[in-house]
Amino acid sequence: MVLARVDEGLAQPDAVEIATAGDAPALDPGRAAALSTRPVVAKTALDKAREAPGSTKARILEAAEAIFAERGFAGASTREIAARAGVNISSLHYHWASKEALYVAVFRNVFDHIVEVLRGVLAGSDLDHADRRALIDQVMAILFDHFADHPNVPKLLMRRVLERDDIDFGLQRDVLGPAWAVFDQWLGRLGPPREETESRLFMLSVQSVLLVYLLDSQAYGSLLGGSVREAPLRERVRAHVSRLVHALLAA
Repeated sequence: MVLARVDEGLAQPDAVEIATAGDAPALDPGRAAALSTRPVVAKTALDKAREAPGSTKARILEAAEAIFAERGFAGASTREIAARAGVNISSLHYHWASKEALYVAVFRNVFDHIVEVLRGVLAGSDLDHADRRALIDQVMAILFDHFADHPNVPKLLMRRVLERDDIDFGLQRDVLGPAWAVFDQWLGRLGPPREETESRLFMLSVQSVLLVYLLDSQAYGSLLGGSVREAPLRERVRAHVSRLVHALLAA
Protein backbone atom coordinates (compact mmCIF):
# COMPACT_ATOMS: atom_id res chain seq x y z
CA MET A 1 0.00 0.00 0.00
CA VAL A 2 1.30 3.50 -0.86
CA LEU A 3 -0.17 6.64 0.64
CA ALA A 4 0.57 9.91 -1.11
CA ARG A 5 -0.78 13.35 -0.29
CA VAL A 6 0.09 16.76 -1.73
CA ASP A 7 -2.02 19.65 -0.48
CA GLU A 8 0.10 22.75 -0.03
CA GLY A 9 -2.88 24.98 0.61
CA LEU A 10 -3.51 23.02 3.81
CA ALA A 11 0.17 23.13 4.77
CA GLN A 12 0.89 19.53 3.82
CA PRO A 13 4.39 18.52 2.70
CA ASP A 14 5.41 18.67 -0.96
CA ALA A 15 4.98 14.90 -1.09
CA VAL A 16 4.69 12.23 1.55
CA GLU A 17 5.01 8.58 0.60
CA ILE A 18 4.79 5.70 3.03
CA ALA A 19 5.34 2.20 1.66
CA THR A 20 4.89 -1.04 3.54
CA ALA A 21 7.49 -3.74 3.28
CA GLY A 22 5.10 -5.87 1.24
CA ASP A 23 4.93 -3.26 -1.51
CA ALA A 24 8.67 -3.10 -2.13
CA PRO A 25 10.53 -5.66 -4.25
CA ALA A 26 12.98 -7.83 -2.37
CA LEU A 27 16.66 -6.87 -2.62
CA ASP A 28 19.49 -9.34 -2.56
CA PRO A 29 21.66 -9.01 0.58
CA GLY A 30 24.62 -7.49 -1.28
CA ARG A 31 22.50 -4.81 -2.90
CA ALA A 32 20.77 -4.04 0.40
CA ALA A 33 24.14 -3.68 2.14
CA ALA A 34 25.40 -1.29 -0.55
CA LEU A 35 22.30 0.88 -0.24
CA SER A 36 22.55 0.96 3.53
CA THR A 37 26.05 2.47 3.38
CA ARG A 38 25.20 5.12 0.79
CA PRO A 39 25.23 8.62 2.34
CA VAL A 40 21.84 10.30 2.52
CA VAL A 41 21.78 14.03 1.75
CA ALA A 42 18.60 15.67 2.99
CA LYS A 43 17.17 18.39 0.78
CA THR A 44 16.71 21.76 2.39
CA ALA A 45 13.59 23.87 2.03
CA LEU A 46 15.58 26.09 -0.36
CA ASP A 47 16.52 23.09 -2.51
CA LYS A 48 12.85 22.13 -2.77
CA ALA A 49 11.78 25.68 -3.59
CA ARG A 50 14.33 25.84 -6.40
CA GLU A 51 13.22 22.51 -7.81
CA ALA A 52 9.55 23.54 -7.90
CA PRO A 53 9.28 27.26 -8.76
CA GLY A 54 5.48 27.23 -8.59
CA SER A 55 5.26 25.46 -5.25
CA THR A 56 4.13 26.99 -1.98
CA LYS A 57 7.72 26.97 -0.72
CA ALA A 58 8.84 28.96 -3.75
CA ARG A 59 5.96 31.43 -3.51
CA ILE A 60 6.71 32.08 0.15
CA LEU A 61 10.42 32.53 -0.61
CA GLU A 62 9.62 35.02 -3.37
CA ALA A 63 7.25 36.93 -1.09
CA ALA A 64 9.84 36.98 1.70
CA GLU A 65 12.46 38.40 -0.66
CA ALA A 66 10.14 41.27 -1.58
CA ILE A 67 9.11 42.02 2.02
CA PHE A 68 12.66 41.86 3.39
CA ALA A 69 13.77 44.18 0.57
CA GLU A 70 11.02 46.65 1.44
CA ARG A 71 11.21 46.54 5.24
CA GLY A 72 14.37 44.72 6.33
CA PHE A 73 14.30 41.84 8.77
CA ALA A 74 13.00 43.78 11.77
CA GLY A 75 10.20 45.46 9.83
CA ALA A 76 8.98 42.29 8.12
CA SER A 77 6.39 39.96 9.61
CA THR A 78 5.55 36.38 8.75
CA ARG A 79 1.86 37.33 8.48
CA GLU A 80 2.66 39.92 5.82
CA ILE A 81 4.88 37.45 3.96
CA ALA A 82 2.13 34.81 4.10
CA ALA A 83 -0.43 37.29 2.82
CA ARG A 84 1.86 38.32 -0.06
CA ALA A 85 2.36 34.64 -0.94
CA GLY A 86 -1.37 33.93 -0.74
CA VAL A 87 -1.11 31.29 2.01
CA ASN A 88 -2.17 31.12 5.63
CA ILE A 89 0.31 31.57 8.45
CA SER A 90 0.24 27.88 9.37
CA SER A 91 1.29 26.99 5.84
CA LEU A 92 4.21 29.42 6.00
CA HIS A 93 5.51 27.92 9.24
CA TYR A 94 5.07 24.41 7.88
CA HIS A 95 7.15 25.06 4.76
CA TRP A 96 9.68 27.39 6.43
CA ALA A 97 10.64 26.89 10.07
CA SER A 98 10.83 30.58 10.98
CA LYS A 99 11.31 34.13 9.79
CA GLU A 100 15.02 33.72 10.52
CA ALA A 101 15.23 30.64 8.28
CA LEU A 102 13.49 32.53 5.47
CA TYR A 103 15.86 35.49 5.86
CA VAL A 104 18.96 33.33 5.52
CA ALA A 105 17.41 31.39 2.60
CA VAL A 106 16.65 34.60 0.71
CA PHE A 107 20.26 35.76 0.94
CA ARG A 108 21.64 32.32 0.14
CA ASN A 109 19.46 32.20 -2.97
CA VAL A 110 20.66 35.63 -4.09
CA PHE A 111 24.35 35.00 -3.54
CA ASP A 112 24.30 31.45 -4.91
CA HIS A 113 22.87 32.78 -8.16
CA ILE A 114 25.46 35.58 -8.45
CA VAL A 115 28.31 33.16 -7.74
CA GLU A 116 26.95 30.63 -10.22
CA VAL A 117 26.64 33.20 -13.02
CA LEU A 118 30.10 34.65 -12.52
CA ARG A 119 31.69 31.24 -12.09
CA GLY A 120 30.24 30.29 -15.48
CA VAL A 121 31.78 33.36 -17.12
CA LEU A 122 35.23 32.86 -15.68
CA ALA A 123 35.25 29.08 -16.14
CA GLY A 124 34.88 29.59 -19.88
CA SER A 125 37.77 32.07 -20.06
CA ASP A 126 41.47 31.39 -20.42
CA LEU A 127 42.72 34.09 -18.05
CA ASP A 128 46.31 33.62 -19.18
CA HIS A 129 45.47 34.68 -22.73
CA ALA A 130 42.15 36.51 -22.42
CA ASP A 131 41.70 40.21 -22.92
CA ARG A 132 41.37 41.01 -19.23
CA ARG A 133 39.83 44.41 -19.87
CA ALA A 134 37.09 42.83 -22.00
CA LEU A 135 36.59 40.13 -19.39
CA ILE A 136 36.18 42.70 -16.60
CA ASP A 137 33.69 44.59 -18.78
CA GLN A 138 31.76 41.35 -19.30
CA VAL A 139 31.67 40.52 -15.59
CA MET A 140 30.58 44.03 -14.62
CA ALA A 141 27.88 44.04 -17.31
CA ILE A 142 26.50 40.77 -15.95
CA LEU A 143 26.48 42.09 -12.38
CA PHE A 144 24.95 45.42 -13.39
CA ASP A 145 22.22 43.80 -15.46
CA HIS A 146 21.47 41.22 -12.77
CA PHE A 147 20.98 43.96 -10.18
CA ALA A 148 18.97 46.05 -12.66
CA ASP A 149 16.69 43.15 -13.63
CA HIS A 150 16.18 42.03 -10.01
CA PRO A 151 15.43 45.27 -8.12
CA ASN A 152 14.96 43.44 -4.84
CA VAL A 153 18.65 42.50 -4.80
CA PRO A 154 20.18 45.99 -4.33
CA LYS A 155 17.45 46.80 -1.80
CA LEU A 156 18.18 43.61 0.15
CA LEU A 157 21.91 44.28 0.21
CA MET A 158 21.42 47.89 1.29
CA ARG A 159 19.01 46.79 4.02
CA ARG A 160 21.67 44.33 5.13
CA VAL A 161 24.17 47.19 5.52
CA LEU A 162 21.66 49.03 7.72
CA GLU A 163 20.54 46.05 9.84
CA ARG A 164 21.54 45.85 13.50
CA ASP A 165 24.60 43.74 14.32
CA ASP A 166 22.54 41.14 16.20
CA ILE A 167 20.46 40.31 13.10
CA ASP A 168 22.76 37.75 11.54
CA PHE A 169 21.63 34.14 12.24
CA GLY A 170 24.86 32.75 10.75
CA LEU A 171 24.39 34.75 7.55
CA GLN A 172 27.88 36.23 7.57
CA ARG A 173 29.52 32.90 8.41
CA ASP A 174 27.53 30.61 6.13
CA VAL A 175 26.54 32.78 3.15
CA LEU A 176 28.24 36.17 2.85
CA GLY A 177 31.70 35.10 4.00
CA PRO A 178 32.05 32.16 1.57
CA ALA A 179 30.67 34.25 -1.31
CA TRP A 180 33.13 37.05 -0.63
CA ALA A 181 35.96 34.53 -0.50
CA VAL A 182 35.05 33.45 -4.03
CA PHE A 183 34.93 37.07 -5.22
CA ASP A 184 38.34 37.61 -3.62
CA GLN A 185 39.78 34.67 -5.57
CA TRP A 186 38.40 36.05 -8.83
CA LEU A 187 39.88 39.46 -8.11
CA GLY A 188 43.26 37.82 -7.53
CA ARG A 189 43.04 36.17 -10.94
CA LEU A 190 42.01 39.35 -12.74
CA GLY A 191 44.76 41.63 -11.49
CA PRO A 192 47.98 41.94 -9.52
CA PRO A 193 48.10 40.51 -5.97
CA ARG A 194 46.54 42.76 -3.35
CA GLU A 195 46.77 42.91 0.41
CA GLU A 196 43.57 41.56 2.00
CA THR A 197 42.29 44.92 3.24
CA GLU A 198 42.89 46.51 -0.17
CA SER A 199 41.04 43.66 -1.82
CA ARG A 200 38.05 44.11 0.50
CA LEU A 201 38.09 47.88 -0.02
CA PHE A 202 37.94 47.34 -3.77
CA MET A 203 35.00 44.93 -3.56
CA LEU A 204 33.10 47.12 -1.11
CA SER A 205 33.62 50.13 -3.38
CA VAL A 206 32.28 48.24 -6.39
CA GLN A 207 29.32 46.93 -4.42
CA SER A 208 28.54 50.39 -3.06
CA VAL A 209 28.54 51.95 -6.52
CA LEU A 210 26.25 49.24 -7.89
CA LEU A 211 23.87 49.48 -4.95
CA VAL A 212 23.55 53.25 -4.95
CA TYR A 213 22.90 53.49 -8.68
CA LEU A 214 20.61 50.47 -8.88
CA LEU A 215 18.43 51.41 -5.97
CA ASP A 216 17.09 53.63 -8.75
CA SER A 217 15.96 56.26 -6.29
CA GLN A 218 13.82 59.22 -7.27
CA ALA A 219 16.63 61.56 -6.24
CA TYR A 220 19.11 59.91 -8.63
CA GLY A 221 16.47 59.67 -11.34
CA SER A 222 15.87 63.42 -11.12
CA LEU A 223 19.59 64.15 -11.47
CA LEU A 224 20.17 61.65 -14.28
CA GLY A 225 16.97 62.33 -16.15
CA GLY A 226 15.39 58.90 -15.89
CA SER A 227 15.61 55.38 -14.54
CA VAL A 228 18.97 53.61 -14.65
CA ARG A 229 17.09 50.43 -15.53
CA GLU A 230 15.86 51.87 -18.84
CA ALA A 231 17.79 52.38 -22.09
CA PRO A 232 19.69 54.44 -23.08
CA LEU A 233 20.62 55.61 -19.57
CA ARG A 234 21.15 52.01 -18.51
CA GLU A 235 23.94 51.53 -21.07
CA ARG A 236 25.63 54.80 -20.10
CA VAL A 237 25.61 54.07 -16.36
CA ARG A 238 26.77 50.48 -16.94
CA ALA A 239 29.74 51.75 -19.00
CA HIS A 240 30.50 54.39 -16.36
CA VAL A 241 30.58 51.79 -13.58
CA SER A 242 32.87 49.59 -15.67
CA ARG A 243 35.29 52.51 -16.17
CA LEU A 244 35.32 53.08 -12.42
CA VAL A 245 36.27 49.44 -11.87
CA HIS A 246 39.13 49.67 -14.35
CA ALA A 247 40.37 52.82 -12.60
CA LEU A 248 40.25 51.11 -9.20
CA LEU A 249 42.12 48.07 -10.51
CA ALA A 250 44.80 50.30 -12.01
CA ALA A 251 45.28 52.28 -8.80
